[in-house]
Parts: sequence; structure tokens; C-alpha cells
Amino acid sequence: MMEEKKAAGQAEDKRFLFVKVNGVEYGIDIEIVQEIIVMQEISPIPSTKPFCRGVINIRGTIVPVIDLRIKIGLESCEYHENACIVVVMIASERVGMIVEEVCDVLQIKPSQLQNSPAKAEVTGKCNISSRIANIDGAVKQILDMHKVFDIDQGEETAVS
Repeated sequence: MMEEKKAAGQAEDKRFLFVKVNGVEYGIDIEIVQEIIVMQEISPIPSTKPFCRGVINIRGTIVPVIDLRIKIGLESCEYHENACIVVVMIASERVGMIVEEVCDVLQIKPSQLQNSPAKAEVTGKCNISSRIANIDGAVKQILDMHKVFDIDQGEETAVS
């Protein structure tokens, strides 16, 4: 009985990939992360939204790439050697996100997570953090990728 409870407790823990954007660490549910690749040449696509940098070819598959900084409302920056592309699967599509740095993968217990206190719209935009993690006294934001990509939770359509 004790082993069943222990196994159930471990199943509730979630793993997150933490990336750095504008000096802030954000967690992405590891279940949607497909891969992390080094920065490479991105083929631009004319007449796209400012956050869309273009597309890359990953082993024969064309993947759109967005600049996460711009997508979440920050200014563009020049990326350095730690920058990379995190490929996620969202709404049945693979999308690459440029981040400044990949920091860590952490397993977080449910007791370390709480809802984001900023549920209301901030500066006209919906808050992109769904939860806040308290990890050894450090506060880290967990991204709600559906909000980042403006996708209704029930939708399974193309990424905005």
C-alpha cells in the first residue's frame, strides 16, 4: 500500500525545461518539448508577423521559428552563443522558439506549484504564466504555451 502511494506521488511530479528570456527563467512542460537545437540559419518568410523569424529544415520537416522575446512582448535582441531553438509540439504542430539560453530540466512537486497571482490581463495582454514554482526559495514562472500562442485550450488548430 505504501509503495502504491509513493508511486502515485511520483507520477504527480512534473518535469519542466527552464529557459532564459530577458534574464528571467521560464518553465516549459517537458511533455511538449520535442528537441533543442543549436541556432542555425533561419529562412525568412515575407509578410509575416514580427515575432515570426522564418522557417528551418529539421531532417526534412519545415518548422516555423518564432522569437519568444518578441512573442511575449519584449524588444528584440542580438543573440549570443548560448541561444538555441527549442522545438515544441503545440496544437498538433511543431514550432521552434528562439530562447537566450537553456538552463535546466527540473522535476517539480505539486506542492511547489501555485497558480499565477496575475490572472488578469497585464498591459492589454493576457498573462503568459499559468503557474509559479517555488524551488528552494527561488520563484520561477511556468509558461502557459496555449496563451503564448493564443490558442484556446479546446482548439486543435494552427498556431497563431
